[in-house]
Amino acid sequence: MIFSQTELEVISELGNANTEINTIAQALLISPSQVYRIAQKLHEKGIITLSRGILQPEMKTHINMLLKLLSRAKNLSSPLSGTGMQIFMIMTTPKTVKDIEKETGLHKTTILKKIRQARKMSLLQVQHRTYAINEKVWLDAKECLGELKRYEESIDQRIPVNSEIYFKNSKEILFSNKELINAEKTAFSAYNIYDIRLLLTTNYYYLPKKKLKKEEVFKHSLYVADKIRDTKYLIFVALFYLKYQKELQNITHQIVDNLKKIFLGEKIPQYPTLQEIRDRAEIYHIKI
Repeated sequence: MIFSQTELEVISELGNANTEINTIAQALLISPSQVYRIAQKLHEKGIITLSRGILQPEMKTHINMLLKLLSRAKNLSSPLSGTGMQIFMIMTTPKTVKDIEKETGLHKTTILKKIRQARKMSLLQVQHRTYAINEKVWLDAKECLGELKRYEESIDQRIPVNSEIYFKNSKEILFSNKELINAEKTAFSAYNIYDIRLLLTTNYYYLPKKKLKKEEVFKHSLYVADKIRDTKYLIFVALFYLKYQKELQNITHQIVDNLKKIFLGEKIPQYPTLQEIRDRAEIYHIKI
């Protein structure tokens, strides 16, 4: 979710019950025509409705929380503008700059610029090179960003509304849908290409549409399995890894680490046993 600073300032005015175009223009020292154009953009983003010069916020939890936050702290409109919202939503849990780069697809320079803006306002706390929202000072900001993150994770204009999202940034998105969609099949839906044929109740897709490498298909499987947390899908991941482990050995993930321990005979809660993986591997003639 990307907002300009002026859009956030208009939202701040709405949070203070200033809903008329003319009075918002006076408060922000801009023209009514500028407020009207901003209102149209906020309407397109699903934030407000606009009727006869009156801006009315949509009755949604994440919008209500954003209005309250910005009405209390209008100066947050600067760090949250542009890519700020996207960056700080991730920081509801501690993240390194490298983590943020990976999850957003944004350049390090862009991320560091927003971090500097946020630290001037004590919005972030830093510990062991990780950054997180400073809940001691900005608890309402952390809660608001968390709600915005949950909303963002559930909807995206690039895909049908009845889709499940597993990973996304501004450049790519991984999702599932029961329908046939003009997108690249990936994760478990692409396993049949690699002679691991599965009976699935949904399809897993990736956009933008392109030919995916084996490593990408596996990484997408990890995103899905990490969110679903079903032993059946963890077995699928194990099968793919066992069959192509020489090519996948450089991929790091907690699921991969745990599966390696299971291959050595260790038992891990909420994971399949070695025997369960071995039984399924025999069907596909995969050696452990």
